[in-house]
Amino acid sequence: MMRTLLLATLAAASINAFSQCIPNQLYADSVYGVWPDTTENFIGGMVGAPYSDTLNVLVPTDAGLINPLFSGFDIDSVALVQLTGLPPGITVTCNSQTTAACTYLASQVGCGLLEGVPTQTGTFDITIEVTAYARIFGTTQAVPQTFVGYSITIADNTVAVENNDPAKLGRVQNVPNPFADRTMIEFGLSKASTAKIQVFNLVGEKLWSRTVQAKAGINRVPFEVNELENGIYIYHVEAAGTTYTGRMMVNR
Repeated sequence: MMRTLLLATLAAASINAFSQCIPNQLYADSVYGVWPDTTENFIGGMVGAPYSDTLNVLVPTDAGLINPLFSGFDIDSVALVQLTGLPPGITVTCNSQTTAACTYLASQVGCGLLEGVPTQTGTFDITIEVTAYARIFGTTQAVPQTFVGYSITIADNTVAVENNDPAKLGRVQNVPNPFADRTMIEFGLSKASTAKIQVFNLVGEKLWSRTVQAKAGINRVPFEVNELENGIYIYHVEAAGTTYTGRMMVNR
């Protein structure tokens, strides 16, 4: 059963200062859209392990970009109605830009935080439903829009006992690089393992650290710039008895 009370849940959750996302201004020069897109998709997770990913939304000013029938009319705002099909245990917290729940203003990047502890394995197809409010001949009309093609894959948090080969770390990178506000630290593992990701400045001071239960295959961990200044930073990915060191550049 879909979450019919999602809007009320999001409105209550949005006041939680400990679960606020940060809009990624990397997308500010786009016309409009939702990120990640369906080719990148949301990162995967594991049953029983904390999950976190960020949804970014940029609202266009022209309603015709959402529905050609309304071309030439201005959009005031867009409300995130619901995300249907989320894995059990994962919910969305909106960083609303108005006093209304889950509402974003035109020409401004907004965000929502997907987080929780998944309780069920599988690939979950997700539909993002929004409603744009356009000013048409002096009145405000609702223009619905649906984004499909999204999914989240939740894997089992167990390791097969018959596979005694050690896990191997590889394919480590951060994308994009350079970046303005947010990058994905990506790494591959031959089997599930605990991974520790850390970010340092050039004098070796640790600025950020996160430990995740990584799955076999490609893993993506988001890193937000927050208050970091422009420059080069060092990141470590430690997993499977191996540490990879890379460089990332913040360029706002």
